[in-house]
Amino acid sequence: MTTNQTRIVLQWVHIVFGLVILCYIYSPFSKYLLFQIFIKFIVVPVIVLTGLWLWKFKEFNKFLRIKS
Repeated sequence: MTTNQTRIVLQWVHIVFGLVILCYIYSPFSKYLLFQIFIKFIVVPVIVLTGLWLWKFKEFNKFLRIKS
């Protein structure tokens, strides 16, 4: 996978999980405990990691030893 393809995949993951956050905010599903746990422990960390990876792409790839 090239770096351009990696960035595109990361961007789409970031967008999709951002939409899940919007669903959590604006839908009645936020009342359910299982959905709250899913948001807090899966969605938010994934959004943070993909956002950092997109921001510091070169450093993350160097840390993970992904060739450019």
